[in-house]
Amino acid sequence: MKYCLIISDLSYLEPINESTAIVGGGNVYADTFATTKAEPGYAIAVAGGFAIGNQTYTNTVTNTTVKDLGSLEYSKANATATAYARTGNQSASSTIRSTSISFFGR
Repeated sequence: MKYCLIISDLSYLEPINESTAIVGGGNVYADTFATTKAEPGYAIAVAGGFAIGNQTYTNTVTNTTVKDLGSLEYSKANATATAYARTGNQSASSTIRSTSISFFGR
């Protein structure tokens, strides 16, 4: 989500003409989350993220594995999150990933 304020009609405040644009604002936002679940032997992974502005970055990786393999039983969970933001000339980004796998058997 990006917020931007463009002002081009304030020539009474300082000497500019109406065709000159002043760009301001600077609120930038990035967001991300991931959830995952697997079962029988169990596995859960949760991630996050968040960023607002002025050069910010966030990263999250999570991983989990459960094995038995005595006539099978396997669980897996992954989660990834990434967020990015910036303010000068705006920008925002978000990444999310989630995986859940479960084999049972027996």
